[in-house]
Amino acid sequence: MHPGNVESAEQDHFDLLPFIAIMLCLLGALLLVTMSMASISLGAGAGEGWIPGPEKLTKIPILIEWDGTDAVWRKGGARIRESVDADVLPVDGVWYRVRRGENGDILGGVPVPEPPRSRFDELLAGLAANRETSYALIAVRPSGFDSFSRFSERFRGLRIDIGYEPIDQSKPVRLLLPKEVLP
Repeated sequence: MHPGNVESAEQDHFDLLPFIAIMLCLLGALLLVTMSMASISLGAGAGEGWIPGPEKLTKIPILIEWDGTDAVWRKGGARIRESVDADVLPVDGVWYRVRRGENGDILGGVPVPEPPRSRFDELLAGLAANRETSYALIAVRPSGFDSFSRFSERFRGLRIDIGYEPIDQSKPVRLLLPKEVLP
């Protein structure tokens, strides 16, 4: 036999180990980046920034957070928190503590003295006065789901447009608006 015609097992052997090692390193790096981004996005202190769509920018949104007992909004850079009783409503200038059925319908009401004017009432009056240019965007916390329809009656009674979205109980939220839209 001629030595040139002998096939060697070493000539047909192709080692995949270096290729697999490189692929595992790449996969590990991608996993590290993905987990890092997830921990930054979901970690402690992470919040949400809401951006109204372009079709919504005909009116300026005023963000109000509702948790079932307190309303929270910003005014001039200050964060204002105020307790709101969702079962005390004005009807034709008279304040009533409403009585509701199991499905939430108003069954009747008992007249109550007009509550002292609060900062929340001032917010509502400002929104009512500027209803052509502003609307209320309400972030509803899970603890406020049951009372949200009662809370929103105050806005609807004054013909204030509202939008609402659910949000986690403790997650901070803020509006991200283009500078040319801000008042």
